[in-house]
Amino acid sequence: MTIMPKEIGGYIELELREGQHYHENAIRLNSARSCLRYVIRAYNIKKLYTPYYTCPEIWTAIESEKCEIVFYEIDKSFMPVQKFDEDDFILYTNYFGICSNNVKILAAKYKYLIVDNAQSFYSKHYGIASIYSPRKFFGLPDGGYLICERLLEDEFEISTSFHRFSHLIKRIDGGSNFGYKDFQDNDAELGRENIKKMSHLTDRMLQNINYEKIRDIRLQNFNYLNEYLNKKNEYNFGITEEDVPMFYPFLFYDENLRNRFIENHIYVQCCWKDIQSRVKLNMRELYLQKFLFPLFVDQRYDISDMKRMIEIVDL
Repeated sequence: MTIMPKEIGGYIELELREGQHYHENAIRLNSARSCLRYVIRAYNIKKLYTPYYTCPEIWTAIESEKCEIVFYEIDKSFMPVQKFDEDDFILYTNYFGICSNNVKILAAKYKYLIVDNAQSFYSKHYGIASIYSPRKFFGLPDGGYLICERLLEDEFEISTSFHRFSHLIKRIDGGSNFGYKDFQDNDAELGRENIKKMSHLTDRMLQNINYEKIRDIRLQNFNYLNEYLNKKNEYNFGITEEDVPMFYPFLFYDENLRNRFIENHIYVQCCWKDIQSRVKLNMRELYLQKFLFPLFVDQRYDISDMKRMIEIVDL
């Protein structure tokens, strides 16, 4: 590889300071999907136990490495229903960023646990590998963090991110609908990309985030929602000091609630709505898919926004 000398002169680029990464010692790759593929290669995994109730993009990443998927169900506490053998490789999703206690229990029991922390950016490392998707928590075009107990000797090329940046800046000028098609296109393009190192742009952006401030805002919003909605919430949970939620998981039987949110310009997603095109979910998982409302608690919002969502629930 030819190393180019540092450029001097020309125009000034986007100003980004040189700070620190939150997961400073992690392997920095182009996506969380690439992180999972890296682990499969590093451990030469031929069969991976994977939850039915999780992001279908994970299945594509696993199969791209010629690895067999063996699906398992979860119980009402989001723990695996079945028991695994000692030498089984198990992928567990840290659901909603509030299942760190489940992760600790499984890591103590199974030596080949891989933790999908895509919904739990702030979580500590457990098992043989922890995978993080920072773009689910922050405004980024791509990127993934991997903490892995075994390293590959492969030399991966560095990704580029400038062409996946459009949806981020379009939303600032025109709102989410204005940039949504770009978001879909950029995500699809990223899904087709091979394992690469994190781009210089994403690397620098990750060094410019106020992680502690964002942590505090998320917890404040989450706790406020929980104070008012916990009696209605069918999902009983207890977060630990390690948990920083991606959203507030509100499980509630109401056929019209999602429409009421949309009518009020609150776009509460359906978690992994494409699952059924691939697998047959059990009744509990089908119920979760239809009536679990992931309420936003991230750094874009404050208590007034939480009150607005509570009012819609109470209509």
